[in-house]
Amino acid sequence: MGVGFMMSIESSERSVVRRVCRDLAASSSLEEALTGRYEPLGVVGQGSFAKVFLARHILTGTKVAVKVLRKGAGATLSWVLSELDIMKGLEHPHVVQLLEIVETPGTAYVVMEHMAGGQLGQHIPEVVGLWEDEARVLFGQVASAVGYCHAQGIAHRDVKAENVLLDAAGRAKLCDFGLACRFRAGEKLGLLCGTVAYWAPELHRREPYDGPAVDVWSLGVLLILMLTGSVPFTGASYEQAKEQVLQARYHLPFHLSDEAQSLVSWMLTLEPAHRPTLQQILGHPWLSQDGERCPSPPAELLPKRADTSILLAMLDLGYGLQETWVSVAMGQFDEAMATYLLLHCQKTHGGGLQGPAEAWVAGGRALPIALQPLQLDSGPEEGCQQPALRSWPLLSYTGSHRRSTDITAEGQWETQPVCHFPVQPACQQPIPSLWPLRPAAGQVAVVKAGEPVLPAPDIGTKLLFH
Repeated sequence: MGVGFMMSIESSERSVVRRVCRDLAASSSLEEALTGRYEPLGVVGQGSFAKVFLARHILTGTKVAVKVLRKGAGATLSWVLSELDIMKGLEHPHVVQLLEIVETPGTAYVVMEHMAGGQLGQHIPEVVGLWEDEARVLFGQVASAVGYCHAQGIAHRDVKAENVLLDAAGRAKLCDFGLACRFRAGEKLGLLCGTVAYWAPELHRREPYDGPAVDVWSLGVLLILMLTGSVPFTGASYEQAKEQVLQARYHLPFHLSDEAQSLVSWMLTLEPAHRPTLQQILGHPWLSQDGERCPSPPAELLPKRADTSILLAMLDLGYGLQETWVSVAMGQFDEAMATYLLLHCQKTHGGGLQGPAEAWVAGGRALPIALQPLQLDSGPEEGCQQPALRSWPLLSYTGSHRRSTDITAEGQWETQPVCHFPVQPACQQPIPSLWPLRPAAGQVAVVKAGEPVLPAPDIGTKLLFH
């Protein structure tokens, strides 16, 4: 066996060890920052600029996603702060909901709702795509989210299948606002960013661009992917794919309806000013058909009025009434607000607890609380519905209220079912068929504006021009 081959093996082994050590260090820092509130369950995603963990909210037993953002300095810090600021202002049923932000000097931990269905791209069968009825429902949900962002003066700038997640009911939600920015009407943006396969012609030409218009083009690419199973602009090289984009040259299968082809061609108009707005897209005949069998969930995700039953439940968990509601009303996205929103979700949608809860460990001491396996309430016998919320035991202290992290040897804890949230049935639209998972697009290249891209990027490459 050659020396070079042995050195290659040793180098590979060292690389694996370094990667494992980095993951352990990240997990350890996550546990330290969120100790007593969240239990890390493992890494679920590795993005260009962040890592995403799956965790469990200890007091409610609800699974959440935790995005770890390294602040860095200069431009990196500015990007992180911009993403946090944008996410705090978003409230839409098809945008992944922010729950809590925990900041340390060098890191921001962004706690969001867990999307159990994974990425949209994992459910799109290659070669054939989704049925039109399936695509219509999901695309309409994504378009409504992008339209909401535009109405708030926010351009996403990285709309793609990997940034659309599905919840357990099969509803689509837009995520990852790392490249998003605020814009004013008529303002041209200059930063070239996003994923090359979804780039509009003006980005390939390195021209100042209109934020909403490039999002519309990306939506057109996404719709073709959903309907055909592949992105429209491909080639053996970046230059070949670029030429296809600049000529708007793509193929649609003959079996697609005239309405679907009409919407695609409108969104993939070469001239940005002639592309439709999101309002026009949502009013297009293809989307206004009677294809959505279940209505979208209600738009009010962040409650405008205090819910007494939830406040009393949180009082039993050790939170002050005024402290809790001020946190929610002011949009502080702290521990109290996260707990309130998770309980609110359980009450209104029945989507909180994922299964039998366990005895948790906080501060090195086992909590004397056992969230017992819970029984489903009976719901309406007919129609599309979500499970009714189960009655579950909450902490009750025989003296002053304390949080789970404040437990001492004194006092006596007991489990006591103190509240039961009746649930209003809500329609769900599950994905009728789940196809084999498909790996997400890959690499990241960072180049300076004005410099040639050598070698030419692959179609799935994400670019960020400084």
